[in-house]
Amino acid sequence: MSDAAQSLRIGTEADRASPRLLGLLAAWRLNAYGYALATVYAGVLFILYLRGVWLVDGSGLPIYTDFTCEWIAALLALHGQTGSLYDPAEFLKIQAELVAPTDSFYAIWEYPPTFLLALAPFAMLPYVAAFLSWSVTTLLGCIAVVYLIARRLPAIALVLASPFTAWNFLAGQNGFLTASLLGASLLSLPRRPMLAGVFLGCLTYKPHFGILFPLALAASGQWRAVASAAGTAVLLVSGSVVVFGTAVWEFFPLELMAQAHDALFADPDADPRGYFGHLQTVYGLFGYLNGGAALAWLAQGITTCGTAAIVWIVWRSRVNYALKAATLSASVLIATPYAHAYDMAAIAIPIAFLASDQMRNGLLRGEQTIMVGLFGAILAVLFTFSAKPVGPTFGTVPVGAVATIALLGVILRRAVCDALRPAVFGSRALAHESPHE
Repeated sequence: MSDAAQSLRIGTEADRASPRLLGLLAAWRLNAYGYALATVYAGVLFILYLRGVWLVDGSGLPIYTDFTCEWIAALLALHGQTGSLYDPAEFLKIQAELVAPTDSFYAIWEYPPTFLLALAPFAMLPYVAAFLSWSVTTLLGCIAVVYLIARRLPAIALVLASPFTAWNFLAGQNGFLTASLLGASLLSLPRRPMLAGVFLGCLTYKPHFGILFPLALAASGQWRAVASAAGTAVLLVSGSVVVFGTAVWEFFPLELMAQAHDALFADPDADPRGYFGHLQTVYGLFGYLNGGAALAWLAQGITTCGTAAIVWIVWRSRVNYALKAATLSASVLIATPYAHAYDMAAIAIPIAFLASDQMRNGLLRGEQTIMVGLFGAILAVLFTFSAKPVGPTFGTVPVGAVATIALLGVILRRAVCDALRPAVFGSRALAHESPHE
């Protein structure tokens, strides 16, 4: 046995024998923390509702949030007015007629028409019912996926405790949907690659969160999943054309370019610590720190290429599947330059896969302390609060970027240890097995 392997074996055995930071990760404690925080979030939202600053105002008109924009877009689609979505002046006019007065509206509808297929059923409901149904349905999907990955009840409590859960409920955003599709695709991949491809095809409603998947699937030879994802995407596009017509696809690229110009090609120097603070990415972090557009893009480019290389190496290796899935799901959040606080709800997926491996193979030295610190950093998102023209928002400092990179570091440390596991633990190595087999 090599000196490195011997050192790892001794360190791991000593760590397992040592007490764990006051038992902070005991199941009953995790449940208590999670449900206590969830109760606080629910109480705050209820108070905001009673005061007329969440869901509807005192006169019963919808208070403008991200979901309001989506609900109105789906209403227009149901009434055959999808062309209005991609006419900024007309879209602004319609929004102003339906909601409580506000200083500003989202003029650009940047989502692909396929997303309207998911939103349309909720537009058939009254606004409050639609808002709550959307939030609860997508949250339940996220909880189900995280539970099926971790196979432990505290996973549910921790999803509810996430500050990104509170933020998605505040704005009615789609972070839970992104997390559900991302997790479901990775959960299904080992045994049901065709089903995994279906979930991945549905994730094309936010394609920037799928940019590393083709690399991972190619590295692992999962060509059936690739074919299924492509086929699903084609079916969704075809369905949107049948339901909403072809005009939406003619205007969508123009609106997407307009959104990209506003969000990704503006000069950070012209907006110090403004919009760029809302981007929970490396690009947003450097823009927030007034690094300048060139430096922000250089940092993001290096980060994206680095995470792509990491994904390729890990998915070509003999590391167990839980760590491969954790690596990929963390990396997709780091590789994109465009992710907001609500998108960071998807961080529950790499954490769930990491926890799955930890429960199976034990904690490494210092991991519990690091994970508690990461949760504290994520919780700090609730204290980075500001009032935008379209309403209050959390996540005005790119804490998410730093937390996700640190999480990837924890995952890669375990991946290295897993690669050495045959030398350390001999026949106990489980390099080829899926955590669900």
